Amino acid sequence: MGRLGAPPGEDVTLVTAFEDQATAPVGPRRRGAGARWRARLAALLSPRPLIGAAAALAVTLGVVGGFRSLNSLESLEAGLNDRLRVILSPWSESQDPRLSVLTVTEDTLALFPYRSPVDRGFLADVIGVLGDAGAKAIGLDILIDQATEPEKDARLIAAIRAFDGPVVLAWADARAGLRPAQNAFLADFIARSGAIPGFATVLYDRDGVVRRFTVEEAGSPVRSFPAALIEATGGEARPDSGLIDWRRETADGSPAFQILPSQTVLNPAMPKALFTGWFGGRYVLIGADLEQTDRHQTSLAVDPTISNRTSPGVLLHAHVLSQLLDGREVLNIDVGGAGGAALVALMALLGVAVGISNRSPALKLGGLTLAAAAWLALAAWLSSMGGPYVPVAPTLLALGVAFGLGAAAEAFLSNRDKQFIRQAFSHYLEPAMVDRLARDRDSLRLGGEKREISFIFTDIAGFTEMSERLPPEKLTGLLNEYFDGLSDIIARHHGCIDKFIGDAVVALFGALTPEPDHAYDAIACAAEMDAFAEEFRRRHADLGLGITRIGVHTGVAAVGNFGGRKRFDYTAMGDAMNTAARLESINKRLGTRVTVSAAARAAAMRHAAGRDVPPMRRVGRVALKGKSGFLEVWNIDPAAPMDKAAAAAWAEALALMSRDPQAAARRLQGLADAAAAAGREDPLAALHLARLRAGEIGEEIV
Repeated sequence: MGRLGAPPGEDVTLVTAFEDQATAPVGPRRRGAGARWRARLAALLSPRPLIGAAAALAVTLGVVGGFRSLNSLESLEAGLNDRLRVILSPWSESQDPRLSVLTVTEDTLALFPYRSPVDRGFLADVIGVLGDAGAKAIGLDILIDQATEPEKDARLIAAIRAFDGPVVLAWADARAGLRPAQNAFLADFIARSGAIPGFATVLYDRDGVVRRFTVEEAGSPVRSFPAALIEATGGEARPDSGLIDWRRETADGSPAFQILPSQTVLNPAMPKALFTGWFGGRYVLIGADLEQTDRHQTSLAVDPTISNRTSPGVLLHAHVLSQLLDGREVLNIDVGGAGGAALVALMALLGVAVGISNRSPALKLGGLTLAAAAWLALAAWLSSMGGPYVPVAPTLLALGVAFGLGAAAEAFLSNRDKQFIRQAFSHYLEPAMVDRLARDRDSLRLGGEKREISFIFTDIAGFTEMSERLPPEKLTGLLNEYFDGLSDIIARHHGCIDKFIGDAVVALFGALTPEPDHAYDAIACAAEMDAFAEEFRRRHADLGLGITRIGVHTGVAAVGNFGGRKRFDYTAMGDAMNTAARLESINKRLGTRVTVSAAARAAAMRHAAGRDVPPMRRVGRVALKGKSGFLEVWNIDPAAPMDKAAAAAWAEALALMSRDPQAAARRLQGLADAAAAAGREDPLAALHLARLRAGEIGEEIV
């Protein structure tokens, strides 16, 4: 860390701890107090990320757990997922050429003397036509669980055996409600016909909607109806489970599959050759399409273009068969899996980050709305591309809840920040400025910015010698009283204490918050500090306390928090800082107590209208140690006469130093004599007289 009050010839570099600005005690007691404030500052800064992370974790666990255990939330997300996978999915380019569906409708049943079971002679005739047409395989999604007319039952068995390809017959057991006698008849029929069993039951989610499939029936070697068809023709049914990838209708509105009433193939008016084009080389599924039989609520019900909200079982098998033939797997990022939980956590983090940010409510709500809209747009775009499908309701809920928690945490922490700032700066800043800092935390933001500010440096002459004579407790009490007085003065003039180093004080004006009249405040503060220091010195004259030397300068500096990740200091850095330190030390050479740079004086005069400015005399142009060129310097001396006549006499004496040194010496001698007659000294008059007698001319002091 840099030092103040460095010996002549050494540069002064300042890195000032923000924590030390806020410590009340001074002197030896400051170290423990500073540590306490540093601990408080660390506690102040660290909760935001910790609270944000904790809130995001809690929201993630709550949302994921809720959507996995609560039917209402699970159904909400499932419905949104249905809309993404059905409404926003791309159209089919054409009907699937690999399969056809023959339906048993009310018109079909009207041809028979009884409705149930379906006339097996009719089914035998349909299978015969399909065999002649060259169908690849037949899936009979009609449960054959009881006897009908013996002759027709025999005809159906013969037709299945005669078909040149596999016939898969719908299979079920007691879990589907079949009684033992029905199971026995079905098993016997399958054995006599040579048909392949395929379980035709479907999977329901907890809300009663069919969205998923599996190719294996738990506890049974029988494969699913679509899987049995594929495997019977030498294929492999993959994937073995998952979401059903519903085929959309074509762009012209045609259904995804060729669907015909089953009685069409027995119409004698239809040319037999036509059937070869329709069914040759295809899987043909035969099943009921009746209002009260084998109908299921599916994801397709969300499509507003369809009139019937339920689908026949045979069409469900058609969708799954098409999916298995393609090997299509729906890439769905489920909230119950690791990927879905990660997305929920990501949205929770985003929500809490927006909520806990130090922004206006309008900007926060705008950010929340933008994040939600962007997520919905991404979900819609992915769906239009066929996936992957991302969770919508859980992520948006996590975003909103985390935002609310973050905003609440920000309100709490902001209130605590304000209380901390008020307490930390109440010893050094006026209440109005403390309130401003509390309202605007950006005033204390990390990083730096370049702007014009003003500086005050002070130092007690002969302090080192005096401190060696005094016992520690006496020195501590003296310094505490001295620093208390200076601190109060600095606070009254809107300044902030940058650092105490030994007996030195550094104060900044216009640093914490931009103040246009910072130079005026600094000069007025320096004058009051000088008066206080002189009175304090007189009260403690018995201790040998020296005068307080003060330097004031205005210039551009980098202002902000500088340092590393574990510690940062709030300070000002730059050449203007060093110049102010040099102005304090030049007092010893000039014999003065307060020096002010021309830059500080000019900046103060711009804001002096209607205000009292401490009277100043021009010293001349001074060469500062370690700096090239000369700096115009002014002096504040409350004992010096500053009426118009005295000011004119002083200005004339300085002007004569270049063109008529002898006349200048006479003027200066007169001023010195007048001061002596008044019982005081005029150090500047004595300085310039000594220079003239040494052969120096002009007002440039080296």
